Amino acid sequence: MATGGSAMKWESVTPMPTKRVFASPVVHDGNLYIIGGCDASGIPLDSVEMYSGGKKWKRLLSMPTKRAGAAVVALGTKIVAIGGVSETQAPLDAVEIYDTSTKTWTAMEPLGEPLLGVSAVLRDNKVLVIGGMAVDTNPRDMFVEFDVEGNKWKKLPGIPTARYASSAFLIGDKLYVIGGRQGKLPTAAFEVYDFNEKKWTQLPDVPSKRVFAMYAATDTHIFSAGGLNQPASEGFSDACEVFDIATGEWKLGAKMPTKRGDFAIGVLDDRLVCAGGLGNDGKPLAVVESYCHKTDAWRKEADMPSTHCSCSYIVHKGKLYVAGGLSLQGPSNCVDALQVK
Repeated sequence: MATGGSAMKWESVTPMPTKRVFASPVVHDGNLYIIGGCDASGIPLDSVEMYSGGKKWKRLLSMPTKRAGAAVVALGTKIVAIGGVSETQAPLDAVEIYDTSTKTWTAMEPLGEPLLGVSAVLRDNKVLVIGGMAVDTNPRDMFVEFDVEGNKWKKLPGIPTARYASSAFLIGDKLYVIGGRQGKLPTAAFEVYDFNEKKWTQLPDVPSKRVFAMYAATDTHIFSAGGLNQPASEGFSDACEVFDIATGEWKLGAKMPTKRGDFAIGVLDDRLVCAGGLGNDGKPLAVVESYCHKTDAWRKEADMPSTHCSCSYIVHKGKLYVAGGLSLQGPSNCVDALQVK
């Protein structure tokens, strides 16, 4: 149930130079970068653009490899792009690094095989890469570490459940991997890797299986929201599920007021924010709702200035940035930022 009035406000940021969907956002040195993605024809892009605040975007040197849905992380002076979807719609093994100091791209040692839908996080100046879907359309149990300075890959204990398009969260000395897909089917698998013990442990499954469910985390909780029900004929979901890291248990939260999937998600001021996405009428949304796990209540927030689904999103400087994706008018270059009033 939605309660109360809006306590957050949107601002429209200068639009990106390039309209795109499925692009990868990353923050480096206080600047927002949007990397790759697909154009209106579904063709992957090599476009790289940077927003440093104010009213200007800057086009940077294009990536050597056109790609969409790449895993992207930033460390030191470097931005690392891993895998993704190629111009032929096949998975990629290309790993490329943009050096923000020299403004150049460098091809690095590739992945062991071409993969799309990999997840990546940064730990101790190493890039951890999880899962992925290979050319044979089967998911992989890959868990590897990339040493950027040494340009070397190291195998780690494989993830118990092979999958792609999962979400990964590094919380303390543990890596939590949740959801994702195996072929066209969703998986509710939820697993954690303890770096001290060097082993995986299976956690209780996500309470309900959905495709395009969205995940976010704080230091104490992991949230699972929305998505497409299974079977798909049942439409989009209003599920809100909260995992308490301390107790190791899931709680079913109050249902999200708007059934949706493929939306922007983030945590602002300890509230889970769900913005835009795709609704059961098949159209991109502008509706925004936030959830407080302490009161188990939803609150309607101000609508986004633009409609967005299949968009790039990231929390940066206390704001949830939502960039591009599909709008009611097609592929978009609109950028909106939400902040607590």
